[in-house]
Amino acid sequence: MSIEKKIYALRRELAARYQLGEERHNLCGRKISVTCVEDAEALFDKLVCADPDSLDVRDERVPYWATLWDSARVLAEVLLSDRVLTPGEPVLELGCGLGLVSAIACLKRARVTATDYQPDALKFTQLNGLQIAGIAPAVTRLDWRTPPQNRRYPTLLGADLVYEPRFFDPLIAAFDALLMPEGRILFSEPNRILGKPFFDRLSNAGWAFTPMTEREDATVYEIRRREK
Repeated sequence: MSIEKKIYALRRELAARYQLGEERHNLCGRKISVTCVEDAEALFDKLVCADPDSLDVRDERVPYWATLWDSARVLAEVLLSDRVLTPGEPVLELGCGLGLVSAIACLKRARVTATDYQPDALKFTQLNGLQIAGIAPAVTRLDWRTPPQNRRYPTLLGADLVYEPRFFDPLIAAFDALLMPEGRILFSEPNRILGKPFFDRLSNAGWAFTPMTEREDATVYEIRRREK
């Protein structure tokens, strides 16, 4: 199937469930258009505010993925502007959301696997990968609480994942399960007060982190296991 036909099929499938919109950004001088949910706030209100005790809310099946967060945009700019990815390098993105970061990694010719807990996030990620890079990343559903133990990567990517304290420990455990011993994590966080205890816990668990890019809207860190 041609790229155009794949894009058409994905847009048609997603448009049956969501009103689609487009966000346009200038990243490092390159015009990038990301297909998204037209009104993510209304979607959030519909799913969450209507029934805050529902299984979707308790199990974190809330549509955080439907918004293009600043952290994803900043990490995408770092990947686009710096030579931080090697062509052919296996890369895993955690919590891919709409897929901008994975699409840029594909554009840099990395071998990308995008993961999210939400199946529709993976559909948007495939769509945006095709539209931005001409390549749909491999996608797989992943729950941080039960990461696979049979595959490790030299590079993990993550943008705006530190939003629920109860997921700090599972996320750090997922880092350990999914990253090669000498690997690195490129991690973007929007400078929230909530982030400080996460980084404290990360340090206590034996990880070191170094800012790569510090901006008002987000900081991109390189995270590695601390040398013993």
